[in-house]
Amino acid sequence: MATARVLDIAPPRPRAGALDLRGAIVLLVAAFLPLGAFGLVNLGAEALGILPLFFAPFGLPGWMGAVAHLAQLCLLGAAFGLLPRERASRAARLWLLGFIGLYLALPFVTPPLDSLQLSLVCTTLFLVGLAALRRVGAAAPGAGWLMTPMLLVLGFSATMGLAIAAAYSPPFALMQGQQAPPA
Repeated sequence: MATARVLDIAPPRPRAGALDLRGAIVLLVAAFLPLGAFGLVNLGAEALGILPLFFAPFGLPGWMGAVAHLAQLCLLGAAFGLLPRERASRAARLWLLGFIGLYLALPFVTPPLDSLQLSLVCTTLFLVGLAALRRVGAAAPGAGWLMTPMLLVLGFSATMGLAIAAAYSPPFALMQGQQAPPA
């Protein structure tokens, strides 16, 4: 007796543990795009005579601050690569792109600022980063987690800058200008 069976010709499903090569390449390219943009901005700024200044706390050398800044830009690019390409996450992508642009420009606007101005710029950038994190984290939680180390460093620098500016500026600091002149 012959049996009749419907042929099931469906494309094979990817295995659960299979490597998504296209997704890995997109993530790698997205991670290194901010570094390339930083290089282009650095070329343009150097032609204008502007050199970047990096935040390196606790007496660390400036090159360690540069390495940390570039690693944070790489993490922000990877967060952009993890965002889904659907229309619902468009606002998150725009917020993250704007934040990457601001964070990329930070070392170039730092040199002429005093400690209070720099801490206010870092505080503003931290608040913009929190707003971007809220949108990015809602669209892709993994991308939000990639943003957190950078926000911790930025929040630390803003807090330290505000504390130093408050400690060494009037009316909180000791006034040096009211001493009697020596006779």
